[in-house]
Amino acid sequence: MQDDSVLMPFGSHNSMLSHLSRDALIWLALKWLDSGPLCLPHFERVIDDENFTLQRLEEIRQIYIRYREQNSSKRVVAERMLYVDWTRGFSIQQTADIEFQHLFERPNSLKWTASKVLVSSSKRSSDPDQIDRLPTFHVPAFTKTLKKSLRPLINNHIHITQHPSVPLVVLRLYICARRSSSRNVGKARGTFFCAFPTSPSHIFHTPFTNPYQKIIRQCIETSLSVSGLQVTLQPTSLTSKSLAALVHLRTSSRDSTALGGWRVYATDGVDQSPLASSELVLHEMLDRATKQAIENKDERERKRLKIIDSRFGAVVGNNSTDEVDESDKPREATPMLDDDSALTRVEFRLENEYRGEFGESFLPKVRILIEGTHVFSGLRQMAIKGLIDERNMPAWVTGELGVSAGIILNGQYTPLKD
Repeated sequence: MQDDSVLMPFGSHNSMLSHLSRDALIWLALKWLDSGPLCLPHFERVIDDENFTLQRLEEIRQIYIRYREQNSSKRVVAERMLYVDWTRGFSIQQTADIEFQHLFERPNSLKWTASKVLVSSSKRSSDPDQIDRLPTFHVPAFTKTLKKSLRPLINNHIHITQHPSVPLVVLRLYICARRSSSRNVGKARGTFFCAFPTSPSHIFHTPFTNPYQKIIRQCIETSLSVSGLQVTLQPTSLTSKSLAALVHLRTSSRDSTALGGWRVYATDGVDQSPLASSELVLHEMLDRATKQAIENKDERERKRLKIIDSRFGAVVGNNSTDEVDESDKPREATPMLDDDSALTRVEFRLENEYRGEFGESFLPKVRILIEGTHVFSGLRQMAIKGLIDERNMPAWVTGELGVSAGIILNGQYTPLKD
């Protein structure tokens, strides 16, 4: 069903269009006007009159340019697109553009999870250079192989684009139940998104919630595999509504391997780079010495804040002890992590075994759910205000483990079983 001209049912994406900004709507309209015959408006064309078509397209293009120059309302632009130019609905290619734009403008609109890429070699060799390695991710080759794998199993439409703000290639896969002989698609079975980092030690995707998407998972594994190297996707205990958070926690970067209190090593907060300017290093050392010399605050409070920094990670270039004023009352704490790396939801299940008065044992189960715009930063602020004991906090509530779900069995973290 990889036919970009297939029309989706009219009104299927009206709600999503209403959530886009005015500039995004105008950008989409101008893009479609320049995208060739598949996305052209549905005006009555004169047969074999190319000049008429070009003239009409230029008139429509100028209308949307005036909308942008005159700051017309979003409603005016959307109504023009829906009820004047694309009255018979959008093509499947246009709906992919709409959903991508909605994802980029509203980065927390979808739930994402990370799967670890495991590679096993099917060739047995005594050559020490023959080691398991991650296969190279090549977008055209992967797309071609994925289409070939899915074609006998399920009708689908694949569209791939580069994420505008994080180093990811995002794949949108639309699936439907049957092939239609008309210009409209069959009954929809959902849309699946998958994002590939530059070096795919993990891939990020929307959850596999139905049998069709489990088929997709198997086909993705097949498409990532190469001769002699078999790829499997292993679920992890990390979910988030922010793709940027998953990039921060699960890619081949310094930040992803130094979380919580170890963050200072990833940000040169302890050791200076050997390539750093000696004058700059000396200047930073003098600044730190000056700050320590002029500090006249309560030593116990400063020590407590340092413990909090060691658990959650200090803000780069900012001493957290500055968050306490002269009256020894903590101020509002600044987030310990960048907003891009925020987790908005973490959930853990506590299972601690207890013995009763007569020696019998029982295992109560307690569910802990924490939600917010930045969960671990909020916990850090609570610790600074004295609401949490910074000395007894386990690693799974400081962000050091880099997980958003799991089981705490007798005090020890255990990943969720698949």
